[in-house]
Amino acid sequence: MIEQENEVKKVLDNLPAPNIAVIGLTGVGKSSLINAIFGSNIADTGAGKAITHQYTKYSPNAFDIDLPVNLYDSPGYEPGYEQEDFVKKTIDFLKEKNRQGKEEQIHLIWYVISASAARLTQVDINILEEINHNYIPAIIVLSKCDIAQPSEKEQLKKVIAEAGFSKVYKTVEVAASPLTLPNGQYICEPFGMKELVNLTAELLPQIYLDAFIVAQIVDIESKRELAWKYIREASFACFGAGATPIPLTAPTAAIGALAYMYNQIIIIYGHTNKSLLLAISGITLGGVLTVVTDGLIDLFSLTFPGISILTGGAAATFTAVSGMAFTNTCEKLAIEKLTGSETEIQQQLREIFQEEFSKYSSLRISTPDDLDRIRRDFIDNKM
Repeated sequence: MIEQENEVKKVLDNLPAPNIAVIGLTGVGKSSLINAIFGSNIADTGAGKAITHQYTKYSPNAFDIDLPVNLYDSPGYEPGYEQEDFVKKTIDFLKEKNRQGKEEQIHLIWYVISASAARLTQVDINILEEINHNYIPAIIVLSKCDIAQPSEKEQLKKVIAEAGFSKVYKTVEVAASPLTLPNGQYICEPFGMKELVNLTAELLPQIYLDAFIVAQIVDIESKRELAWKYIREASFACFGAGATPIPLTAPTAAIGALAYMYNQIIIIYGHTNKSLLLAISGITLGGVLTVVTDGLIDLFSLTFPGISILTGGAAATFTAVSGMAFTNTCEKLAIEKLTGSETEIQQQLREIFQEEFSKYSSLRISTPDDLDRIRRDFIDNKM
């Protein structure tokens, strides 16, 4: 799997990584939140690199590959214990990071408060005000909402609204790791993480958005939208004056022309609860592309009978249809792991891709406007 890991690393290394600080009282559920969003027990392992006496840096990791997001986790503090010292060190930490330039500064803060506590401490108020003074986007995360009474959550929201902050902070209710009943069942299903991911995506600087979407595991739709970005770019290029015709009679050249798009899509879905990388662990990324596109030329020969060179709209159709089919294939693998021998997995991959391809076989793209027309239906998976 070394070759596969190297291919993944090459792509991830080119994604600018956001720096997200997770701040809150001891026991509010910061670790559970981090693990739920990024899909691994990174916040519980003690493997983070100490940056200061108060903050620890983590990078989510899958298959020994660091994912493109940096998390700075405060160790927490006990009410009434060294609160002034905690506030000072937190403020010093944020200011020091901001002095280090755009790549090192904190780009977003998740400020975590236990909803069941139904209170906002003076420490919370002081730090949130300082966050605003440093112009750092922040989200107040109300944690452990599975065990908080509705009245407690409403009271806490009221206290936050009446705290007199110089800006209005958006709040998100979450239950990252719900209480487990004696019979082993959760008191409720985890909730709120998708809303937090969506709000984070809105507030992060645009340059760091792709990396965050790749690293998080809770919002498959956002991954689909990112995949469309690469599908559209590759398809739109087919209309350019300098666009390279795609020869159907040369499968290697055809696949090579689309390799960048395929690689980006497979990386987008590579880190999920049932990891795509695990599902294809015996095959290199290049091998996956060969397997799923093995019958692609024949499929398009049937779609465009008598055409040996694809240009303009036909090339855009070739690119978009294969890209959408490949996205759906990766999405299925990200949700449900394939089992069997390498040969059996290859055959399953081939069948899934061909089935997904057939869904779009009647699609025709004549102009760049057609790409914008089909975008929403593809993202909403309505095609």
